[in-house]
Amino acid sequence: MTRLTSANRRTIRWLRDHRALVRNTTVAALVFLVALFLTQWWDFTVPAVGRAHYQAVFLANGQTYFGRYYDRLGAYAKIEDVYYLQQVQGADPNAAPDTKLIRRGKELHAPASRMLVPKTAILFVEDLSPSSPIAQFMDSDSR
Repeated sequence: MTRLTSANRRTIRWLRDHRALVRNTTVAALVFLVALFLTQWWDFTVPAVGRAHYQAVFLANGQTYFGRYYDRLGAYAKIEDVYYLQQVQGADPNAAPDTKLIRRGKELHAPASRMLVPKTAILFVEDLSPSSPIAQFMDSDSR
């Protein structure tokens, strides 16, 4: 059997004398780790209760995105099932360009269909009515 050095004996004695402190510190560390895990794993979003199915999100840089808007805790808002408008010039340069509604994710780099947007970049958010042509297209495209 190995003999305990005086340093080990002092450590054991300190742990025994400060049992409550060690227990409370361990519990606090576990609670902190669980809370950290939950905030990283669970997407803390505030659902759009009583609001329209789809929203239009207008950004400070002039872009507009359409989809399901969720105001999250923190610096970013989440938009799911994202669409945006894209103008395509036809063969005739004098004709007005065609405007298409594009689902995000069909680009060459194939991004996910959800986006996180800095709240500081959002000018305002509007609900789309169910009779809106954009909302109707998004409903038919999601099926």
